[in-house]
Amino acid sequence: SGESGAGKTESTKLLLQHIMHLCKGNSQLEQQILQVNPLLEAFGNAQTVMNDNSSRFGKYIQLRFQKNTVRGAKLSEYLLEKSRVVQQDTGERNFHIFYYMFAGLSSEEKEMYGLLDPSLYRYISGRFGTQDVAQRWKQKYQEVCNALDMVGFHEQEQVDMQSILAGVLSLGNVTFEPEERNGSVKVSEASRGWLKAAAVKVTGCMLCSCSPWSTSVSCYCLCADARDSIAKVAYGRVFGWIVCKINELLAENVDPEVELSEIGILDIFGFENFAVNRFEQLCINLANEQLQHFFNHHIFQMEQAAYKEEELPWETIIFNNNEAILNLLLAKPLGLLSLLDEQSAFPQATDKTFVDKLNSTFKGNLHFQPGRGRVLGFSIIHYAGKVQYTAGGFLEKNRDTLPANIRGLFINSITPLLSLLFKGKFICYKRTSHMKQGPLCQRPDSALSHWLLFSLCPPQHSLMMLMERMYSANPHFVRCIKPNSQKEPGVVDSQVVLLQLRYNGLLETIRIRRDGFSWRPSFEEFAER
Repeated sequence: SGESGAGKTESTKLLLQHIMHLCKGNSQLEQQILQVNPLLEAFGNAQTVMNDNSSRFGKYIQLRFQKNTVRGAKLSEYLLEKSRVVQQDTGERNFHIFYYMFAGLSSEEKEMYGLLDPSLYRYISGRFGTQDVAQRWKQKYQEVCNALDMVGFHEQEQVDMQSILAGVLSLGNVTFEPEERNGSVKVSEASRGWLKAAAVKVTGCMLCSCSPWSTSVSCYCLCADARDSIAKVAYGRVFGWIVCKINELLAENVDPEVELSEIGILDIFGFENFAVNRFEQLCINLANEQLQHFFNHHIFQMEQAAYKEEELPWETIIFNNNEAILNLLLAKPLGLLSLLDEQSAFPQATDKTFVDKLNSTFKGNLHFQPGRGRVLGFSIIHYAGKVQYTAGGFLEKNRDTLPANIRGLFINSITPLLSLLFKGKFICYKRTSHMKQGPLCQRPDSALSHWLLFSLCPPQHSLMMLMERMYSANPHFVRCIKPNSQKEPGVVDSQVVLLQLRYNGLLETIRIRRDGFSWRPSFEEFAER
């Protein structure tokens, strides 16, 4: 854990390499586990103002062992920031893979996928990069292609996948104008070519009810919101499919009755506080609040309880308990996320009615502040500091719906991969004490269904399942500290470091470890010694 840009993903890669070096077992499997990283980073990472290679999803890697030899591995992905596909703030970029494609594809391949100059595409803000950067992206694209081959993606699957990505970019350039006769909207004359390109690549059929050459194009409901929803859903499902294929490759091939031990590594996005913070930052910061509480529980509460049980002379150490913030966010029925779900269920509700509800519910709460000025929003005093959230888009992103007729177009697509991704059935998630009710789902027909689990669940349920997994394990904590805020190597800003040591509770952790007998043999070990 740690702030965005503190080095979590790089530490995870080093830890994996270290474990693989110690195992000396199935060399092919170990290499495969290490080589899936370029693939995950290309599709799941992006440049932000805080980090040039920021993970925009959380991943949990389970390594399964038999007699100190790795026999298999499994990846779980959480909360992919799909909104990045359609919008990036100043100084930020879309997911790496789009830039890698422009840099790495040959002229013939770009023509096959219908890709034009990158400056034309709205979803990448019309920005590309310098010649040096493009050369580096070209090398990265080759790494991605090698990883795709190694994981076992067939050539046609790779072609289909890149067709979908190209179609997503074309879709972003479709614009709309009012229909004079009935007050509805239609695709603008200037963007009909983009619509045709997107329709061929993304759905394999026109998204409109009449031909592109007619004088009036009446769209199913393809307004700007639906356009962006299609792009986000298509990208999210491609990403989940990649994770599913990786898991098929890395699955253990042992007798089901053989008991395997496990090491799990959680690499999840760090705490974020940007100039503009949206729904995605709230989800990310909620995850970090839960991990901080988990850390507090193990390091402070369980440690001190053990000291008292052993009847050690002990003066209780006070720590910064963030339970009140978690209650503000997660309590039922009046926590922030419960209120968001409630508002999302009302068709007439707006982001403003949601904020009004928050202001009345949390009036006087020390960890909540109403928004100020003209921007619709609110502030939360997190364990790591105050974050001001812009409420625009909260309800739409929480609903995360796709019109049923658009989904039907995907299912009937002539692009085999796209049709497959939208035919998958969902699997149930386990009902727990944290969850009132899970969705009623069907059993999966294939391994493809498994990755649909987290794209189906609301964000808080996905996080609950993750935390349940954490609490059932024996945890070790790797706290990553960001040395400076300028993304500069070899520079340590002591104030930036000290702030992180304080809000993470590391100063108290050092004290509790120093005073609490760091070597703790069992009685048997002591007597034997």
